[in-house]
Amino acid sequence: MSDDDHMNPDETVDVPTTPEAQTSGDAGTRARAADSAAPARRPKRERTSPRQFLREVRSELRKVAWPSRKELFSYSLVVLVSVSLITLYIAGLDQLFGTLILRIFSS
Repeated sequence: MSDDDHMNPDETVDVPTTPEAQTSGDAGTRARAADSAAPARRPKRERTSPRQFLREVRSELRKVAWPSRKELFSYSLVVLVSVSLITLYIAGLDQLFGTLILRIFSS
């Protein structure tokens, strides 16, 4: 959530607190309540230039803890083995259930 999503503390919204106050009142009071419930316009912010944006991206990427070549290899191997095993498991279940359904409906 950004700072713009929060309501300005200087803004006030009249909200009835009792059931009688919620149902009573003239149309003008209800209209003012509806107007105050409308979303406030966000102030226009100064845009960041593309050059400044790229500088900030490079600065953030320098802070990243990159894995070593050995760690990258081992993580990749774990992912490939896991995906292969899960794929074989699902393919086996598919084959099993397909065979069972065909036997049930062929008899």
